[in-house]
Amino acid sequence: MRNFPAWSVRSGRFSGSFRLLVPLGLALLASACEKGEPPSDMRLELPNVIDSRDPVSVVVHATNAQGVTSTISRGAELALEPQDLGTVSQPGLVKCNRSGDGKLSVTVSGVTRSIPVRCRIVARIEAKDVGRVELTAGPFKPKVRVLDAAGAELGDVDVAFVSKNAGVAYPKDGMLVPKTVGTANLTARAGQATADFRVDVVRKVVVEALPIDNNRRIHMSLDAGKYELTIKLRAPKRVNVEWRGAPYCNAASDGLEHVATCALREQGGGGVVFDNPAYLMDGSKNISLDGVSLYEVP
Repeated sequence: MRNFPAWSVRSGRFSGSFRLLVPLGLALLASACEKGEPPSDMRLELPNVIDSRDPVSVVVHATNAQGVTSTISRGAELALEPQDLGTVSQPGLVKCNRSGDGKLSVTVSGVTRSIPVRCRIVARIEAKDVGRVELTAGPFKPKVRVLDAAGAELGDVDVAFVSKNAGVAYPKDGMLVPKTVGTANLTARAGQATADFRVDVVRKVVVEALPIDNNRRIHMSLDAGKYELTIKLRAPKRVNVEWRGAPYCNAASDGLEHVATCALREQGGGGVVFDNPAYLMDGSKNISLDGVSLYEVP
């Protein structure tokens, strides 16, 4: 009777010499390719875009006639076209000298396969402060420009983001996700270039508008936080704004647009009172929030 290798339940492995067969088979395949036996198929791996002058590796997967695949580390001939696009060297390194498109060919024992080469040498990144982003708007992609040395935009280069305030906004799948109200300092990175920018995450506040003073004014209850109230009118009028729990923020202004900001510190005991726009415009006692917006801000 033939002796077969035993399977160990505890270790999840075959015992004995069988454990040597798989790596030995791969080694024999690689050795065969390096000694001149042609592979039946080959597959090449290279980054979709090379965004710097740093060398990158091309990985060669060769399959023999028995269907066993291994990675070839020696015996491969590399050629790059056009030649001035970059250089190739052993063991399988590709280095871009300029931006442009080309083709890398790899030959093993007379079998040749090719793969596109996209060189995009990033010289700098332009990233302006995003400004305000609403908390519930979901993931967004900031406007970032990746440029080469000649100032041409490299639209197919991926940009990575790093947040110094991940509790406010954090990167995910090439986008930024707002998490809470605040200011996030971020860095955009592509190739060897970086650029810093900021994002202000705000939250639109929707609370019940309660009429007071015979409907001539409106009251909104607010928790602790920093708020910005904006009132836009159809005609210039004087508007009074009173912050409950923070009288030092009270203000009055004239004009079409009125902006009042205040930080409330009393949890559940504050709010804002302002003139009813409908009453200011035509003496109406109807409660109107037309042109009124309230945001929690950093």
